[in-house]
Amino acid sequence: MSDHPAPEPRLRLVFGGDAMLGRLVNDAIGLHGPGYPLGAIAPLLRTADLAIVNLECAITASTRQWHGEPKAFYFGAPPQAIESLTGAGIDLVSLANNHALDFDVRGLLDTVDALDAHSIAHAGAGADLQAALRPVIVERNGLRIGMAAFCDHQEDFAAGPARPGIAWLDLRDEPAALAAFSRALDALARADVDWPILSLHWGPNMAWRPSPRFRRLAHAAIDMGWKILFGHSAHVFQGIEWRNGAPIMYAAGDLVDDYYVDPTFCNDHQLLFELQLGPDKVERIVLHPLFIADCRTIRADSAQRAWIFRQMSELCAELGTPVHPDAHTLVIAPPA
Repeated sequence: MSDHPAPEPRLRLVFGGDAMLGRLVNDAIGLHGPGYPLGAIAPLLRTADLAIVNLECAITASTRQWHGEPKAFYFGAPPQAIESLTGAGIDLVSLANNHALDFDVRGLLDTVDALDAHSIAHAGAGADLQAALRPVIVERNGLRIGMAAFCDHQEDFAAGPARPGIAWLDLRDEPAALAAFSRALDALARADVDWPILSLHWGPNMAWRPSPRFRRLAHAAIDMGWKILFGHSAHVFQGIEWRNGAPIMYAAGDLVDDYYVDPTFCNDHQLLFELQLGPDKVERIVLHPLFIADCRTIRADSAQRAWIFRQMSELCAELGTPVHPDAHTLVIAPPA
């Protein structure tokens, strides 16, 4: 058992990585119903005060693919896939990613309409640049949680003053990126948000570790006042780092997908990140091991759990973060 007894949290936030409901997941939804992809882990998601993921596809009936440069992969889910999210208790999604416009502008706008119609909050993309940059705010247990979302790829998806798209940033220009983070944080501060969350879809696929640049940007974001950094895009999880008592989740991996499983990376072995918040700080993080098989996410079995525990423990240790295995979870306490 863990040496860190659980305090009574004021708020429980659960973060999942990329939720990709297209292609073969789309087929599985048609065959088994919208509860199939996430139904097995819905209890973990639904019992949280707020469940947050990166929506890595368009939800649309449109078949018109992105009109720009051809892509290797196009991720589009049918309209009924919105029920996969609502049924699992997803409350908030990031749309700032490189698949939000895979089915062109119509696909993005259909996605936004579907989320709005089902009361799922969203940030990071919209009908124009102002909408894409606008942080989203939700209230839970008398606290205000705000999230802004950005993506560092692909540039041609970038929203413009009168053009739908995503909140794209060139993270190689660190001063400009930090200025964008600061503007978003200022907007949340003016709205009296208690918990500002910075969501970043960044970096290459199958990377176990954040780059030095990403660590610099993450540290600077926390130093300016962001209280949680939620990273994704790598398709595998990365270690968690504490900075001034705030957690940096560099990469949350995938929540559900149909991707080829690389035996080197075991990208079917994943995690769900639960943050337990006290009055003014993150009291502890509980990591729930998951396994993706046949376009469906389930709880990891003992062998899968052992692999995930070992890998995450090593990655966190490299970032100076001790991890404590519990019976079925990993527990991370903030530095004393």
